[in-house]
Amino acid sequence: MKLEEWFKIYIEIARDFGYSIDEDRRAAIILKEMGNGKLLDKEVLREKIEGKEVVVVGGAVEKPIESQTIITAGKSLIKWMKITSRVPDVHVTDLEEGAEILKKVEEKGCVLVIHAHGDNVELIKEIVPELNSFVATTQAEPFDRVYNFGGFTDGDRAAIIAKEFGARKILLHGFEFKAEGVKGKKLVWAKKILELEGII
Repeated sequence: MKLEEWFKIYIEIARDFGYSIDEDRRAAIILKEMGNGKLLDKEVLREKIEGKEVVVVGGAVEKPIESQTIITAGKSLIKWMKITSRVPDVHVTDLEEGAEILKKVEEKGCVLVIHAHGDNVELIKEIVPELNSFVATTQAEPFDRVYNFGGFTDGDRAAIIAKEFGARKILLHGFEFKAEGVKGKKLVWAKKILELEGII
């Protein structure tokens, strides 16, 4: 997704949810500062993804699936690690799963992609010091190894990353786009973004 395309969507999302773009920018700066010396170059993702069949795992996952590359998104990691011993190759997160499981998969070779937004600053401060390395992302302007690949929820952002870094094939596994309340509203946007990107 081109940045100019993403920013048009992002402004709409910010208005829809009442998000502060300035707070998103502040969160990205904090992630950069907290991650000083830990920030990976985005090309580590290309090594995991380019030319490969990629399965992106969503929160409704119930059974494991085989693929050259597995990308988990958000809390799907918790379910994934309960149903299979295979550690994902990449995990895309805004840190809601907590430090323990993130440390565990990182130690086993999973590349973490950590996203900063205005509502997860406290989690960034709490968890980032516990980690060794990660790719940093923002939904605002990218800078100094804090990247913006586009995408709103962990799930659609993970799928966009698969596309961005040259996946041969992308399969969504354990994705549902219906829920109540704010979560449901977020999933409407996630589905719209994935449709715009031609992933679904």
